[in-house]
Amino acid sequence: MNYYDEIKAQIINNEITRKVKEYSQNRSNLETYYNVGKLLAEAGKHY
Repeated sequence: MNYYDEIKAQIINNEITRKVKEYSQNRSNLETYYNVGKLLAEAGKHY
């Protein structure tokens, strides 16, 4: 067993997991603010 390769794999997997979570959170924020903006634009048409 090569400990270096195992440690490296663990660190890489952690980084990948972190990036996926960040991407998911950013996407969620973008969708939320897009929908809020769309609703505000629609509401503005009524005034």
